[in-house]
Parts: sequence; structure tokens; C-alpha cells
Amino acid sequence: MKQKAIKVKLMNKIHLKLTPSILFFVIYFALLSYYEILLRYFTLDMKLNIMPFVFNLLYALLLTIMTRSIKINRLVFFAALCLIAFVYGSQIYYYFFFGTYYIAYSFMQAGMVVGNFYREIIALVIGNLHILFAIVAPIVTLLFFSKFLKAKPWSFKKTSMAFMIFVILYGLTILQITSRSKDDTVYDAYVYHPDVVDSANILGMITSFSVDVTRLARESLGMTNAVKIPEIIVQEPTKPTSSITYNALDIPFETLIANETNPTIKAMHEYFSSQTPTKQNAKTGLYKDYNLIVITAESFSRWVVSETLTPTLYKMLHEGVYFPNFYNPLWGVSTYDSEYVQFSSLVPKSGVWSLKESAKNDMTFALGHQMKALGYTTYAFHDNDYTYFSRNLSQPNLGYTYMGVGNGLTNTGEWPQSDLDMMKETIPMFINDDKFHVYYMTVSGHCYYHWYNNSMSAKNRDLVKNLPYSEVEKAYIAANLELEKAMTYLLDELKKSGKLDHTLIVLSADHYPYVLSEASIKSLNNGVAVDYTFDIHRSPFILYNSKMVPQTITKSVSNFDILPTIANLMGVPFDSRLMMGTDIFSSTDPVVIFKDHSFISSVGRYNAKAKTFTYNDGVVKNQAYVDRMIQVIDAKFYYSQKFLENDYYKIISNSLKP
Repeated sequence: MKQKAIKVKLMNKIHLKLTPSILFFVIYFALLSYYEILLRYFTLDMKLNIMPFVFNLLYALLLTIMTRSIKINRLVFFAALCLIAFVYGSQIYYYFFFGTYYIAYSFMQAGMVVGNFYREIIALVIGNLHILFAIVAPIVTLLFFSKFLKAKPWSFKKTSMAFMIFVILYGLTILQITSRSKDDTVYDAYVYHPDVVDSANILGMITSFSVDVTRLARESLGMTNAVKIPEIIVQEPTKPTSSITYNALDIPFETLIANETNPTIKAMHEYFSSQTPTKQNAKTGLYKDYNLIVITAESFSRWVVSETLTPTLYKMLHEGVYFPNFYNPLWGVSTYDSEYVQFSSLVPKSGVWSLKESAKNDMTFALGHQMKALGYTTYAFHDNDYTYFSRNLSQPNLGYTYMGVGNGLTNTGEWPQSDLDMMKETIPMFINDDKFHVYYMTVSGHCYYHWYNNSMSAKNRDLVKNLPYSEVEKAYIAANLELEKAMTYLLDELKKSGKLDHTLIVLSADHYPYVLSEASIKSLNNGVAVDYTFDIHRSPFILYNSKMVPQTITKSVSNFDILPTIANLMGVPFDSRLMMGTDIFSSTDPVVIFKDHSFISSVGRYNAKAKTFTYNDGVVKNQAYVDRMIQVIDAKFYYSQKFLENDYYKIISNSLKP
């Protein structure tokens, strides 16, 4: 009774000093700011910017107006707090799981994510109950004082006046942002919204998500969103000569430019026609008519491969073409964007699932269609739900007969399922075909990495028990040992059928294991801290044939280069000007592109966030080169986006028809 009296006395004092409106405003602003700081503490290393708190003042005002305008204001108040808590809490947990925040497009697919990963979500929440407590505690505390959080509703006139004040203040804030230089980070985040994590960092989560929702709504209505247009059409320093054979198709760009009335598409014709195609080389057509198996390995990394623990992967990595500087950068939609890069050699469009969107387009020039046209049987397999990430739409549109769990592959009830089991089930489907091209998306290496909720980690636990790592680190390696078993089985079956020597195998990861902590990454990296701008994305790339002479290529390359490299090796006709990557064996220098517009070239590396360029040893500084390369990268982002939006392959395909 005494404690209750003290609580009532305290709240009465507060209530006397603060009008209900001010009290609501203060609580809203305090909680919005609290959750924003909480988000940054758990996901952004406490990076603080002023704009999130400026916007929080405005949102607190709007929420106060909404609360005071309705008779049941106490119910509205707590409903608003629960909604805010849900947005921030779900984004924190999503970041823990996927290494990024969800976009509005992904939120609309929430049922798919929950349906596939409910076990991992439960384990994630249970393993991080302190986050749930931090999110829920303020609301639970306020419930004890709920009787003091009630007031008579405002009149319509007062509500209207208050709302007009909000509109004016919000409008002035937006005007101040849009009046800034186009190179300003706040302007870029609000107007162009290129990356959800950067946008949330600069603008705050609520504003960033609001911008994302607005942009998605505009596109669904057929409206165009603002996008940063490159200042110039990038010109390559050299032009094709008749004495050299290039990887290019006979696209009638001059006619297309002359007849095009749409300024965006005309600019695309001008841009792509201005690019110098890569030269054909000694590797061109070297594996013509060979079988082709391409594998994207879930969360595979250089820390998995060892001569003793993964002898097959080690052999394939070092006895084929060895790429010590291969990168597969993480994009906004993690695995699915990585697949899009590999299938198209284009930069994923921010704010959507690019590969799903491509299912609406003509993808005639995708490898599946190209190989099928050459007489190959083409399959795509995934040992997870066949509808996840809408692969049931995208993969067939890429030219594959697609099977996953639920439309051809067995559901074993395990999570994650076994890559080895997938190989055993699928290899008989194609092994006796004259020529086959198969694409695998594995799942055994998927998080989370614990003995109790990861079937593959538990299955291979004894194989890693003596490793000098933490339990989580050992569980990560154990899960990936299923890929080692799968590859061993694949090579054995190819050998038994007499197809091994006549098969080219390509394997790369989708992304680094982002659920592992920095401490775990450092431990796996022999105690050496890893640079999270560039080096964290460096991973193994396997290009292997049993009869290959081992070769090492040290230049920096990435998954953007996989498609043009394979097409060149297989002798598939393609136009290198339409790709943002480069045939690795060509004389053209490749560029590694990251989602924040950072890049690595033969000259050095550019950190877009810090706006600094670090030259390689022995390279003479050349600011003109750096400025030009920044424009080159900006152009790659812009024209990749327009490629997807305008179904550009269809335009090119139609232009090549007789």
C-alpha cells in the first residue's frame, strides 16, 4: 500500500507539472529515441546521427495529435507503442538473422520467411531474450501507470490546428533535406534511398522504412522514383578493331538509338553501345560441349576449407583455377541478390527482390536458356522449400527445370536439409544425359549454428570436436562439412559414369556467414581481425575440371564475373557489353563492386563511406582515375536498375530477330 501511494503521489506530481499533451509527447519522443538507440547498439555499433532524433520529434508530435484526437486515447497510445516496439524489435532480430534490415518488399513476404524459418526465429529470440526484455520493458512499465495516461479528446478545431503545425514542420524538414547538395548523405538517403542499412543509419528506422514503403507504393502505381543519374556516359579508353574477335553480338545499337523515343531507353542504348566488349582469348570455348555444374553454397567461406577436414573442396580449390582474391559482396536481399548477380552479372536493384522481378522479364540470354539452345538438359535444384524467395517463378524463367522441397525433392524433416541427400536424389535425373547443365543452391550451411537446432551441425559434430574453436564456430564448420560430403559424392558419381573429365564445375558462396560475431570471425581467421568493408567478403571460388592444369589468378574478381567467364569458357555466344562483370581470362581489368558503391580495382580500393581511395603498392596517385571510376560504378548501378525495370533483354532480343 505504501509503495502504491508513493507511485500515485509521484505520477500526480508529474501530471500536475505536465499537461496530458506534453506528457504524451515526452513519452513518445523518449521511447522513439530509446528504440533508435537500442537499434544502433545492437546492429550499428552505436553510430549516432542527428536526423533520426529530428524526425522523432516530428513523429512524437504526430502521435500525440492522433492520441489526443480520439476518445479512447489510452488504447491508441499503447497500440502505437506496441507498433513502434514491433518495428524496431523485428528489425533488430531480422538483422541478426540476415545481416541487413528488411525492406517493405520483404515485409510483404513475411509469411514466407516465418513459415520457413520459424524454428530459427524461436531459437534466435530465446538466445537473445535480453533484446526482447529491452524492447518490452518500457511498455510494461508504462502499463502500471496507465490510469494517468488518459485525457479528454481535443476538439476537431484544435486537432486540425495541431495537424497543420505538424504538416508545416514536417514540410520544412523535408524542404531542408531536399535543398541540400545531391552529394549530401542525408539527401542521398532520403531522395535516392540506395541502401536500407545506410538509410536507417542516416535517417532513422521509422523514416527509412517510410521512404521504402512510399517508393514501393509509387512503383506499384506505375510512378517513377528518384534515382541518381550518372553525370556522363562512361567511355572505355579503347574501341574494337577488326583484327580482334570480341565477345559481342551484332546488336544494331545505331538503329535502336535513332528510332528510340523513350529518353531512358535511348540513354541505355548509348551507354551499352559505348562499352568496349572483352576480347576472346585462349580460354574461349575451351570447355565447349562439356557438361556444366554451377553451385551456390550457402554461407560457405574460406574458413571452412582445409586439406585435412575438407580434402575434396581443398583439391577442387587448389587443383583447378585458384582465385585468392575472389569476392562475393553481401547485398540487400542476401542470398537471392547474390543469385541474381551470378545469373545476370547486373547490380541488384535496391528495395525489391530483383530475381523475383526478373521473372516478369525476358531472360533469354540467361545461361539456362543459352545452354538449352545448345542442346543441353538444364536443371536447377534447391534442398529447401521450392517457393522460398519465389524461386518457383524465377528459376524456370532462367531456363531451368526447377525442383525444390515440395515439387520434386524429398522433405526429410531436417533443418537444414542435407546437401549430400540432395545430390543422391538428383544426380540420377541427369547423369545419363548427353549434355547437361545443372544449377544447385545448397542449404546445409545455413544458420543458426548450434548443436540443438541445426541438423547438419549435430550430424557432423564428432568431426569437429577437436578443433580449437568455440562451440558456435565448430557448429558452423560442422554444418558446412555436409557440402564437403556432397561434393565428394558428386565427383565419385561423375567418375563412375565416365563424365568427370568432361564436366566443368563452378562453386561460389552466396555471402559470408554474417550471423557469426566479429569475435568468431576473428577466431576462425587465426586470431586476426577482418576488415568489414572489403576483406570480410573475400571467399573461395572453385573453377574445376579434373584435367585442368592448376593455375593461380591473383587479380581481384567477384561473382559479377562468373557469368561472362563461364560463357567464354563454354563458347556460348554473349555480349559482354551488357554485363557489369568481366570475363576473368580477358585482358580487361575487372572491378569488384560493393553495395555502398565501394570498389576494388587493379589500382586500389575505394571506401565510399569514408570517401577515401587507397592505392596499391607502387601505384602512382591519380585523382582523375579515381573520379572516373566513381562515375563508372555509379553508371553500373544506374543502368543495372534500368535494365531490370525496362526488360532490356527483351528489347535486345527483339532487335536481333530477322
